[in-house]
This record gives sequence, structure tokens and C-alpha cells, in this order.
Amino acid sequence: MNNSQLSTLNSQLILIFAFFLISCTGEKTVTIAYNLAAPVKVDIFAQSHYATMDGELEQIGTITKIYFTNEYSQDGDMLYLNRAYVSDASEGYLKKSYPGELAYRTPNLKLTAQGLRVNDINGYENFDSAVVAKISIPDRWRRQISRMTRQIDLDRLERRRWEITHLLLGEIPMNANVTEMLAAQGRLPVMPNAQIDSVLTKGIRNIDGKKCLEYTVFLQEKELFPYFIWEQHVNSVKSGMPFKSYAPKEALYQNRYNVALNLENGIPCLEYELKLGIHGMQNPETGDSITFKSQISHERFYSDRSLP
Repeated sequence: MNNSQLSTLNSQLILIFAFFLISCTGEKTVTIAYNLAAPVKVDIFAQSHYATMDGELEQIGTITKIYFTNEYSQDGDMLYLNRAYVSDASEGYLKKSYPGELAYRTPNLKLTAQGLRVNDINGYENFDSAVVAKISIPDRWRRQISRMTRQIDLDRLERRRWEITHLLLGEIPMNANVTEMLAAQGRLPVMPNAQIDSVLTKGIRNIDGKKCLEYTVFLQEKELFPYFIWEQHVNSVKSGMPFKSYAPKEALYQNRYNVALNLENGIPCLEYELKLGIHGMQNPETGDSITFKSQISHERFYSDRSLP
């Protein structure tokens, strides 16, 4: 990555963080409610950057760019999500390999929830035939993805995303630490291999004509076998190449998950997640171990079709 690319990336990150740090309201509380009198359809652009460190330099190896639509609907206290894949313009080393990104290519996904609690997820049952089999990659890579991707893990990813973007309900104080309040309400979900440390609300921002409440979830996450980011590191980063004979071990992430929530209906306006990871790898013959660092970001931009 050259200096110009690094400068551009840093500028983008600064703008994103500035977006979430600035508050422009004098109100002290705000009410979050799910209010979907009719189905609401939104166009979503999801972009992720997968980078590892080459010495002191950040080396971006994969950039994913995926378009899909979400349709939200409601029946009493039941909430429904219907996601439909549109297109993929990803690029870089593993542009067709990260299972969490390939999940967006599932033709149709349906999620049913009762507020925060997800009751049912349908869509990943045929992930191999509907997604993996149709990717233009060598068969050995296709078999590798199939072998390392379980439906339960894809379901957990969707459940986690839903829970984090539906933490808040009712009267919410702004510019406050609401962790204890959510815990008392039973609204801090238990997540496999992850733990929420704190939830901080900020202020209200106007995004594409929508009033949106910003909040940030800080959490720790563990990944038991982070194969694909390791593969990217040892094949595309100079300092990682000498360790191709090593095997990936557990990774620990410090995550900052920012959400902007539409006050009119409870649907997200924007999401941005930054994951800073420390990864282990070990020589299977000598037992020698070494670590490397990663920086992974996920952004999802929502565009409401009902707006002019």
C-alpha cells in the first residue's frame, strides 16, 4: 500500500469517527420504538477492509463491497427481516473467501425476532449449493470454504448483528453509559465467544433526512480458528510470508461497534464496526509461537427507499 492510499484510508476513518463523536442536540432523553405500520425497504451497501500489520505498516489485503436490500416488517411485537442479495464488487486477496462476507450472497435470508430476541433464521441451510458452488474459484478453495463454514456460525453472525442493533428500547438517556440500565432490563445478550463491556449513547444526527440516535458498543471477542485472515497475512504481507508453515491459533479482538438508529421506526441508519485483533500462530513441528496484528472494519450504509 502506498502513502497516498494510506492517507486516503486514514482520512476516511477520521471522518467516520468524527461522525460518531459529534452530538448536536440539547435533549436529555429520547424514545426508541419499533414503529412499522407498513413494510420498510432499504438499500444497503456493505463494505469491509481486512488488513494485517507488516511491521509498523497496515497492509490491506481484501476489500469487500456488497449490495443487498433489507425489508423490515412488524406484526404486534414480532419483527421480520427479509434480506435479498443484489451484487458484489469485492476486490483483493480473499475477495471470494471470507465466509462472513459470502453470507451476504445468500439469495434470500429471513429472520424473525421478538424485539431483541431472535426466534428464527432461515437462509443458510443451502449455503454450499446456493453460494459457494456458484463462486468462480478453484474447486480446492471451494471445498475449503465449505469445510470451514458451518450454518450455526453464520446464524450466530446474523443473531449478533441483530442483537447489537436492537439493544435500545423505550426511553433512553443520551450522552450516557447505559450498560447497567440495559443489564437491569435483561437487554445485554449473552454471545458465544464474545462479551459486551459497555454501551455508550451519544446524541442525535441527521442522516439523509432521518433523525438517528448514535450509540457505541464496546466488546471483546474470541475467534478459535481464524484461518482466512491468517492465510491472507502469510501470503500477502512480507513479514508474514516466512511463517507459511505455521498454523493459525486463537485470535482475540477488541471491538468498537457504532450504530446510528432511526428514531422514527427503530431501523439502523448506519453501522460501523472496528475490530483490532491479536492472532497467534504456531510451528507444528517445533512448537514455536508468534503473534501478528489485524485491523478489520465493517461498514453498512442504509438508504431508505421511501425518502425522495
